[in-house]
Amino acid sequence: FSLFLNDFEYCSFLKITNKNMKRKYEFKNIVAETLLIPLYMRAKESRRKDAILKDKMAEQLIACIEYDYSKFDGAKLSEVGCVVRGRYFDDAVRRFIDNHSRPIVVNVGCGLDTRCQRIHRENDPTKYYELDLPEVISLRRELIPEPEYDTYISSSLLETKWLECLKTQHPDCDFIFIIEGVLMYFYEEQVKAVLHNIASHFSGGEVQKRSTINSKTQFT
Repeated sequence: FSLFLNDFEYCSFLKITNKNMKRKYEFKNIVAETLLIPLYMRAKESRRKDAILKDKMAEQLIACIEYDYSKFDGAKLSEVGCVVRGRYFDDAVRRFIDNHSRPIVVNVGCGLDTRCQRIHRENDPTKYYELDLPEVISLRRELIPEPEYDTYISSSLLETKWLECLKTQHPDCDFIFIIEGVLMYFYEEQVKAVLHNIASHFSGGEVQKRSTINSKTQFT
């Protein structure tokens, strides 16, 4: 599943019919609403001729979601950080896929991230998973329908059932977990618990995470 439509065609695809071709969404918590920040920053960068990250779907989504994005325009460091971080993780996932025969990519706290759409290649057997809170996954399913190679998981990253399910479904595969712009919303003990849970289920796996700096954790 890929979309290469102009903004009007994409909004029509979503059956948005008001005069401005936009739809307004109410978010139940501030953490869920923050998914719009990286989406907007990627879309803004993507419009530049010399963009370091091209994201046509982000542009289309921003064109269809009614929101006062101007409040983000003054956050220059956040703008640069979101874009550089996105490119960094795109490259990390590509390297992982190229270096493993049975790669599984898990996007933890996915929001409206479109990495799968940016890097998936035709006939690539890589399996992708997107995990986030039920409210976010519901919105994601409406705006970015699940392609056959990408599965959405409605859960908190603090739970462990999703880890157990992934391990059961792919016992012999190689996993990379992307935790991008998420951990800063949790307490230190919660972050430790998340990393412990992943490590206990997937020895030999890899976690790419971003807190104040980009970092990588490998489990042995």
